[in-house]
Amino acid sequence: MSRGPVLGKTAWPDLFPVTKNSCGYGRAAIDLCRRHALAIFYGAVVVLMVLVYHGARHQAALFLDGEEQGTVETFSRTVEELLKEKGIELHPRDRVTPHRQTVLGRYNRIDIERAFEVTVVDGNRLVFVYTPAVSVQELLAGEGFELGPYDRVEPADLKEVYDGAVIKVIRVQKQYACSRSEVPCEVRIEKNPLLDRGLSRIKNEGKAGLQEDLVEITKENGAEVSRKVIGTALLKKPLAKTVEHGTNTTLRRENRVMEFEKVFLATATAYCPGTPGSGCPLDKKGRSFCTGSYNNGYTATGKKAVQGQGTLASPRIVAVDPRLIPLGSLLYIEPVPGIGKIGFAKAEDVGGAIKGQRIDLLFDKHRDVSKFGVRRGVKIYLLKGS
Repeated sequence: MSRGPVLGKTAWPDLFPVTKNSCGYGRAAIDLCRRHALAIFYGAVVVLMVLVYHGARHQAALFLDGEEQGTVETFSRTVEELLKEKGIELHPRDRVTPHRQTVLGRYNRIDIERAFEVTVVDGNRLVFVYTPAVSVQELLAGEGFELGPYDRVEPADLKEVYDGAVIKVIRVQKQYACSRSEVPCEVRIEKNPLLDRGLSRIKNEGKAGLQEDLVEITKENGAEVSRKVIGTALLKKPLAKTVEHGTNTTLRRENRVMEFEKVFLATATAYCPGTPGSGCPLDKKGRSFCTGSYNNGYTATGKKAVQGQGTLASPRIVAVDPRLIPLGSLLYIEPVPGIGKIGFAKAEDVGGAIKGQRIDLLFDKHRDVSKFGVRRGVKIYLLKGS
């Protein structure tokens, strides 16, 4: 079996042919290395050290809250080691970019954003938070302040936190309740020509309805701030109330047909002129029980205080409230139960206690005043043309 050539001393010249020139250079290099071996060794060490030095040395530009603080050189491996080397103390909440554990490159930029204190008022709870500049939303989310669907943050227009900022989280709750209430009945007015003008009467009482309301109750930080009806269901329909208003302005009394402005039901009392002949009691200063110091026998309009007969020629005198019945007005007063006919009367006097639908009827004698007392529901017509 044929075998290839065996590499040996005789084979090397064929593989690596040596020329005259190459052999000379090799020997010269070997001789140089032998003569300067120590110098070459130290030179190689120096070169290696230079390479290691340049490989391990880093430059970093430091920025604090956006302002450049200068450029430093370091052999630290990470950002955190560099900051410790330079004696830069950090708060745990300070933001460092890139991250503190980042391995330094040849050239670096390191940004430090100092944390500051922000106050968060969460409902009725006060919390102090240290943070660099972030959005309000980011701060709340990062600190675990979860917002409900109705919660709100104040100030509403604050986008980014700042040193000393106060952020309020208003906890809003919605509750719902049902309540029932009456529905007022409608009042319908009907005219009745058989009823005197100024009088009215109820024809149909009517009846209130019933409704159920769905109420939304809003609470902020546990305190109720509003109630709002958001839905209503009518459980019982109301029945309308009917009231008749009189339109009649004609009065037939004592064989006379008279026109009147209006009629009203008044509370009637009585008084006497307070003169010595009336029998009215006097106090120590000579003032009468009925008219006080105005007991000279004349009315407020200057008329002589005489009872009158209740006729057109001799009408009764009454004291009135001029805001309701003008002084000098002619009235017709219906009979008073237990007293009898009153008839025509003239508004000629006033009184401190006579206000609104109230009149004071003049009697000549004080004994009749005591007998009259207080009468309610006395029907009085204010006649036209008086």
